[in-house]
Amino acid sequence: MTEIMVAKHAGFCFGVKKAIEIAEETAAKNAGKKTYVYGQLVHNERVIDELQKKGIEFVDEIENIPEGSVTVLRAHGEPGTTYQKLRLKHIDKNNNLNDATCPLVTLVHNVAIKLKNNGYEVIIFGKKDHPESIGTSYHIKGKNTFIVEDQKDASLVTDYIHKNNFEKVAIISQTTMSVTGYKELINNINNIFDDKFENLHLSLKDMSSPFVFVDTICNPTKQRQSDTEEIAKKADIMVVIGGKNSSNSKELVAKSRELGVETYFIQNAGQVEKNWFDGKENIGVTAGASTPDVTINEVVDRIKEITNNRK
Repeated sequence: MTEIMVAKHAGFCFGVKKAIEIAEETAAKNAGKKTYVYGQLVHNERVIDELQKKGIEFVDEIENIPEGSVTVLRAHGEPGTTYQKLRLKHIDKNNNLNDATCPLVTLVHNVAIKLKNNGYEVIIFGKKDHPESIGTSYHIKGKNTFIVEDQKDASLVTDYIHKNNFEKVAIISQTTMSVTGYKELINNINNIFDDKFENLHLSLKDMSSPFVFVDTICNPTKQRQSDTEEIAKKADIMVVIGGKNSSNSKELVAKSRELGVETYFIQNAGQVEKNWFDGKENIGVTAGASTPDVTINEVVDRIKEITNNRK
């Protein structure tokens, strides 16, 4: 008998829900005029399409936002330069700017600032081209912030530390990175570095150790990765639903494949193919934090349709 297992924590996290609510409420109050969102509000094509139908225009360049326009900032966080450029166009928080930055991303910014102010060289475990890491970098050393993307690159971190003779170093993470990947990175560094990087609690109460790492991967990311691992261990096949550019969705795909499970990464039910499920009885479904429930339900319904009609 076919069993379809859907992850308990799948789809929108509270940060994404809040960002969408802010965009929708802003557009409703600004009815009859365009509301602009700088960048992709969230990394999901369907959500973006739905918001465009409500009069929201997405722009990748601040230059494309008309002066004085009502504007929303995406959930991933922005560097301070974004706010400076918007103020030059008479767009600010006291007037016509609505900031949809996820509170958990803001927390990482604050952690980075406090570590830097306490003399630490701050290194990020994250994706160099991801808006969150770019935004966090602003609070450290801007474009000169050292970002390590892969847990296998521990030697790049230690070489950077030795080359610059840093006496205090702190490593933080982009909120949507792999939990196991972050642990592996720290272990790999500790295996080749003279000193040991110690775990510093997110509260940053005791900053006496010269080499520390802070767990800044958010709980929604941890929950989704944990659920995916639990289901993948029992599944013959995994279907991961998420936006093409969704970092946290890609980590779910990687987590599933690490466990040796046949895994497919899709954006919608129309991409589900019948032959995937030939001979498969235990089917796992999970979704990234920017995936709406309606998409998850459509995918599950499509899988049920396929498996119920098998001979």
